[in-house]
Amino acid sequence: MSTTNAAEAAALASIAEAEQVIDRLHAANDPLLEEHLYEAWLRKGEALAQLGRHAERVALCDALIAHADAAPAGRALWIAQAFNAKGLAWRALGKANSEIGAYEEVERRFGDATTPEVRTWVAHAAFQRAVVAGSLGGAFAKVDMVRNCEDIARRYANDAPEATREIVARARIWRGELLSDLNYPAESREAFDAVWRDLAYAPEPSVAARVGHSRINQAMVLAEAGRRVEEAIPMLDEVLAAYAGDPREALREVHARAGFLRADMLDDAGEYTLALAACDDVLAAHLPDELPGVALRACRAMALKTHVLYRLDRDDEVPALRSALIARFGHHTGADIEELMAEVMCRTAYDAEEPEDVLPVCDAFDAGFGSSTLTPVRRWVARAGMARGQALRDIGRSEDAAAVYEAVHVRFGRHTGETDAALLLTATRGAMAAASVLRGAGRNDEAIALYEAAASGVDASASQALREEAVHARLQIMALRNEPAAVQAPMLNALAADFGRDAVPDLRRQVVDALYSHAHELREAEAFEEAIAAYDRLLALTADESDAQVLQIVASALLNKGYLLLKLVDRPAEALVVYDEIVARFRNITSETMRDTLSKAAASRQTCLVTLDRLSGADFGGDFPDLPVDKLDEIRETITRGYELGEAGKQREGIELTDQVLAEHIEASHPELRNQCSRALTNKTYMLQQLGQLDRVIACADEMDTRYGEELSMSIQERVALCLGYKSAALDKLGRHEEEQAVYSDIIARWASSDVIDLRRRVARAFYCQGLTHKQAGDTEAALESYARLLGRDGHAKDVTLQLWVAKAMIDQASVLGQQGDQAGRAEVYKTLIARFGSSTDAQLRERVINASEWLADAQGKLGQHEQEYTTIRDTLRRFGTQMPEAQKARLSHRLGPMTLGRFARKLIERVKGIRN
Repeated sequence: MSTTNAAEAAALASIAEAEQVIDRLHAANDPLLEEHLYEAWLRKGEALAQLGRHAERVALCDALIAHADAAPAGRALWIAQAFNAKGLAWRALGKANSEIGAYEEVERRFGDATTPEVRTWVAHAAFQRAVVAGSLGGAFAKVDMVRNCEDIARRYANDAPEATREIVARARIWRGELLSDLNYPAESREAFDAVWRDLAYAPEPSVAARVGHSRINQAMVLAEAGRRVEEAIPMLDEVLAAYAGDPREALREVHARAGFLRADMLDDAGEYTLALAACDDVLAAHLPDELPGVALRACRAMALKTHVLYRLDRDDEVPALRSALIARFGHHTGADIEELMAEVMCRTAYDAEEPEDVLPVCDAFDAGFGSSTLTPVRRWVARAGMARGQALRDIGRSEDAAAVYEAVHVRFGRHTGETDAALLLTATRGAMAAASVLRGAGRNDEAIALYEAAASGVDASASQALREEAVHARLQIMALRNEPAAVQAPMLNALAADFGRDAVPDLRRQVVDALYSHAHELREAEAFEEAIAAYDRLLALTADESDAQVLQIVASALLNKGYLLLKLVDRPAEALVVYDEIVARFRNITSETMRDTLSKAAASRQTCLVTLDRLSGADFGGDFPDLPVDKLDEIRETITRGYELGEAGKQREGIELTDQVLAEHIEASHPELRNQCSRALTNKTYMLQQLGQLDRVIACADEMDTRYGEELSMSIQERVALCLGYKSAALDKLGRHEEEQAVYSDIIARWASSDVIDLRRRVARAFYCQGLTHKQAGDTEAALESYARLLGRDGHAKDVTLQLWVAKAMIDQASVLGQQGDQAGRAEVYKTLIARFGSSTDAQLRERVINASEWLADAQGKLGQHEQEYTTIRDTLRRFGTQMPEAQKARLSHRLGPMTLGRFARKLIERVKGIRN
């Protein structure tokens, strides 16, 4: 039976027992038994409150009060209790005025009482009225309740009962909180400090505990205000010192809570060594304690310790600690500990080194928590299902993986009536993962059904994460259906309607990109009118767009629409309107990609004007002579034929063709002719490099830079940078390294801030080659600086070419560190490289990861870290054994053999020693 069901059953049993007593004693009408009657009435009210039946509790209190009022005098204690209970019931029902009325009735009837027990309930009513009025009222009400709390403290300060003294403490604490709400920080701090000074060592445990928890809460407020180290932690130290070793239950809980929060604050402050020690302090003091509040903090401290060990790179200690945590607290049934145990076991599954190790952890998890009804635990149940699915997928059991993923969705998906956002997200991801597996197996219809389930019911009101999954699912459905572009329009319309104006730019970007691709497909299929309509739909959707990346797609859509109108359907007047819109809308955007688009639009606009001049005989303002389409096609074909000849090994013939184009058009001012001449000159530079005519390569690159270095077009800028790269290579081969370094510096200075991918690649190459040249010249510090600049700029790039330059730089960086005797630094570089690129599917990157793994083992061996050396070689062979050259595999296997025997021998010796001891 779950904790929730057990509590409900206990409450129902308490009601049944109380009703039996009430029925028997009510009928007896014996004054001597009335005390038991009222106690039963109040017990029933508490059980009703546990079940959420607060209106019935109000009626029950009224019945008790009516019965007591009708009896002879002397029933004040029970009436006061009933009114207080009635007030709490009204609070649960959200009836603040009725609640205050119940408390005021207690004060009106019994405010002058002298009996200590009755005075306790009068004080309780006065305090609860201060809480309600101070919480819900404005500034004047808060000020009034500050005075009310002062009155409570004054009137009841000398009362002896522990319950009354606890109420006085609570009233003083509430006064401090009200002063804080009224923005009197100094007065509030003084109020809290006075409570701590006066009552921290009160003999009554409930009073001292109440004050101790208040002090902890005050420390938490200071921590949230950024005063963690200088004020909050010392305040917790006061609490720990005050209650260290106190055997009383309430104070053991205060001590454990303060200890855990101190460890947590130290962790937040980045003081990991101190945080670890603080966790150990909590465990030393409270680990065996079974008191629920204490056990919870000890459990949390143990869980925090695993996190801190990770922070301190002591990962190898975590598995044993988690096992101890589960062994110690796995039997606890409290909701908070159950949730924490579920989290610990689930994280154990996610952190397992091998996918085969995940499955038994998940089995144990399901056995312990699979039937839990607690929402936080059910979240971990769903995540554990995802971990199981991933493990099955990793070991090649794709069909089982798909079934497990789908089971997560079936159990927790929206169709079940589930409303918890975290569970719905995990269920959606389960459906997406199952669909991905099925798609990979060619079971497209089943995959589509799951993608549809994932996207179902998700609209603009859903969380961002769910919306992201829904957009991805819809795009996958369209891709799998592979329907003609014309048929996709309804789905795209729905996608645009739901997410085309989403608040998240990346989601809008995906939608706009899909619309752009659809329009392009229609254009390629020669469905020109439909393509124009598709572009118009995209443009209407993005009329108010502000995101830079989306705007770039919009500009490209306009450019393509203009090309379609001008070149494919011969409607230059309409095309002119489109090009004018590009210039007007984007002229103030200065990014390089947009400059390129504007350059193309300006050139096409001139073509429109020239065409309109020719067609109408009117002067539309064309600045350049007409360039017939057939002439432009001829130039393009000539350049292409020249390039193809060069690729076929006939570079001289290829250069002759490019020279024909250059001789005729190199001085032309027409934008398209300049574009084609830059293309021809780039090809010529490349072919000269292939021929080894290095001086001519340098001359061509210089001419390219002189003629086109200031062009706005990014396509031409990319060619200029490429030619400078050819020049640097030629200078390197000629041994003119100072000039070579100047070229690298020029490339970096001109394009280091570019966001155009081809230019970023040229800059990355320049940084790398600059570092390599420094290294070859013996200037290792300059080399390291160049590599560091490349890593700082592109270390986390997603582009594979950039990643390759980064990997090369890291390998050279590690090599230099090794030459300098810094084996630890060398090892760290290799570790970073492996972590960053270990999952890449690119062959060249994978080769460098494998090599880095071998060299990491070498560095670890030189550092005497033989256990890590063994693990690195073992994992490299397991992970890449089928992908590395046979010679390398044999070399690593040869190194591993003796190390395996050595480890076995050491373990055997340790085991024998353990038996003897």
